[in-house]
Amino acid sequence: MRLHGIWLGVALALVAPVCRGEMIAPLKIPLLMSANFGELRPNHFHSGIDLKTQGRTGLPVYAMDGGYVSRVVVSPWGFGRAIYINHPSGLTTVYGHLKSFAPFIDEIVRRMQYEQEDFSIDCEFAEGEIPVGQGDIIGYSGNAGSSGGPHLHLDIRDTATQDPMDPQEWLSQYITDDVAPEVRRLVIYTHAGVMENSSRRIERNVTRSKASSYTVADAVPVWGDVSFGIEAYDRMTGTANKYGVHQVDLYIDDSLFFSTSIYRYSFDETRYINSYTENGKIMRTYVAPGNRLRSIYKQVENHGILHVGEERTYRCRYVLTDYDGNQSVLNFSLVGKLQEPVEPHKSGIYFSYAVDNLYKKDDFGLFVPAGALYENIDFTRRKLESRRYYSDTQVIGLEEISLHRPADLSIRLTRDVATNKAQYYLVRIKGSRLYPVIGEYADGWYKAKIRNFGSYAVAFDSVPPTIQPVTPERWSRGTVTLKIADAASGLKSYRGEIDGKFVLFELDGKTARITYRLESNRVKKGSKHTLRVVATDMCGNEQEYSGSFVW
Repeated sequence: MRLHGIWLGVALALVAPVCRGEMIAPLKIPLLMSANFGELRPNHFHSGIDLKTQGRTGLPVYAMDGGYVSRVVVSPWGFGRAIYINHPSGLTTVYGHLKSFAPFIDEIVRRMQYEQEDFSIDCEFAEGEIPVGQGDIIGYSGNAGSSGGPHLHLDIRDTATQDPMDPQEWLSQYITDDVAPEVRRLVIYTHAGVMENSSRRIERNVTRSKASSYTVADAVPVWGDVSFGIEAYDRMTGTANKYGVHQVDLYIDDSLFFSTSIYRYSFDETRYINSYTENGKIMRTYVAPGNRLRSIYKQVENHGILHVGEERTYRCRYVLTDYDGNQSVLNFSLVGKLQEPVEPHKSGIYFSYAVDNLYKKDDFGLFVPAGALYENIDFTRRKLESRRYYSDTQVIGLEEISLHRPADLSIRLTRDVATNKAQYYLVRIKGSRLYPVIGEYADGWYKAKIRNFGSYAVAFDSVPPTIQPVTPERWSRGTVTLKIADAASGLKSYRGEIDGKFVLFELDGKTARITYRLESNRVKKGSKHTLRVVATDMCGNEQEYSGSFVW
């Protein structure tokens, strides 16, 4: 057994062949998906499938094959409660968002949580410690963690590399689909090219001519280098959900020009989705020079850039295919038309994706390391005076630019008045929403690592979290619930004690509620008890709640 901190990255290893293995369904209900493998998500591809649980929680979840529990994770976010099972076939199955574990697993996990005095836990187990047989109940479906509704998240991974693979490969006999993907819009981008006497990106709406056939009404006049993107979703039989498209092929004059198919990828690659897509919706059939995503690209001509240098019609066709082979087709045309090149307006400085970039001013500093950008950019920065914050608001580059590696941001304070410097923090300002970024104060500057361009400023937090009892008159029934919230730097930790001893309050990240179900082996029944809860935010501000109840 090995404990370690919760983490998100997995090192890339050499890919070894795995045995396909015969598996059973993890639920004993008709299987319908609410999300499929490889769907486009913020900063990552969806690593598995989401199976509907008929809008309910508490359905038994079954081990798809025999093996042993190799890892258990409990967190207020992410998968919530998750079980990892290693199988002799060389595969690992992962079951996420569980409401609870089966008793033989829960007993072990709960003991470890009390040993660490922490709800969040990430523990690995050796073969033989927690064996399971195919069809054993390992837990019960739920809505824990970063889940938008009751469902079971299922990953199937190569044990050796932890690369996720499409679970439909093992569950295709349980899932029916005869509905083709749906096309929404076409996007054309220029690369030292010109369209309609402009160097800008253009969009075209599509028209459905038949059930699975789409067209763009007018040919687009183009000269020079262009690439393409498409917004499309898959649909499935028996549901109204939208899904990701399994395979995207682009043909130019009937020759395959670009092809992507997502069946397997590495977690090391997943953030490259920010280069593969525009705003998480449009799939770009273009590979930027700093895009190292390799697993989904099956054929790529000239990085996906088409050179239009003849005055003729270029016939283009997207073919979209789902896992079950259902296809949709989008036909469109370009017309090669000689046009005067339009020089793009540049107002900033050159940042390269391939080398380190450093920008320094008297009140601002930014270091963007090599590999953080996906392609070269025209970097701009401006500042706005602010009375609300303790620095100017620094507007860094274009807000939609995500960084593959963190950049080091330094902002000088304009009002350095805090006695406790630990109460400064950084905020990312996105419209009306604020996102805390925690770094450190040093000699009148605040320094932090950022993963996105956008607007940033230094804020101050001297207000502790709030702790509110939830229906305390019902605590005598056996469940104690409180709500913990922090409106500024965010919650860092909490601790609950009854009669001076630690008890395991479970945090629901969605509702910000902590709950403890009273246990007679830890809390004496039929007595009056004292409750103490302490919550600490990311700036070190602490709040304490004390009370009493009878149970």
